[in-house]
Amino acid sequence: MFQTEEELVTRLVKHYNKYYTIQEVGVGYGISDLLIIRNQADLIRFIETRQGVYLKDLDDIRVFDYIRKRKKVSLDELISKLFISKSKLKYSILKRLEFSGAITHNAKFYSRNENFKLFCPNVIAIEAKLEDWQTGLAQAIRYHRFAEKSYLAIDDQYIHRVDKKELNNFNVGLISVGSKVKEIIKPILHKPLDPAMRYKVTEEIISRNSTKVDKPHLI
Repeated sequence: MFQTEEELVTRLVKHYNKYYTIQEVGVGYGISDLLIIRNQADLIRFIETRQGVYLKDLDDIRVFDYIRKRKKVSLDELISKLFISKSKLKYSILKRLEFSGAITHNAKFYSRNENFKLFCPNVIAIEAKLEDWQTGLAQAIRYHRFAEKSYLAIDDQYIHRVDKKELNNFNVGLISVGSKVKEIIKPILHKPLDPAMRYKVTEEIISRNSTKVDKPHLI
């Protein structure tokens, strides 16, 4: 039915138009075709509080997450616990976090700004393929790291080729896409494996909505 994967994704976006969706999001393990945010009202409120400020990289999020869980952290502790080089930490990551207003520091310690928070979205990830379900399954499995549910979406002309038992084995859902969009396999809700990647979804959404491109931490 579809000539390209882009057409298939467009059909999915139309079907899920009641939800907060975002396309082609990369958070560290490939680029997912479509994400659906289930706690969209909370997300929108959080985005408004950030006023266009976002954390650029996964390492930025991981470093900030480490600092925010402690009252104060030395540079040596960050190096020993996070296994990031001193130069990268001091002159790149920590500088960006300071510019963003996420942290402050004195001569010895780095501390989090209590007003700067992270948001954990409830994510459903969808990998769309015309017919290559094996490649799509491999990618959808990776999305378990940040998504509560992960789906493979296939053109309904080729849905019969999919090994449904294999998808069930990996807790990946299956969606048939044609004139109608049908959920063939419903995956079990699970806790994502990597919190930083969940936070990265929110930061990516903020970056796409931000118009403050002249700030140092947005470069």
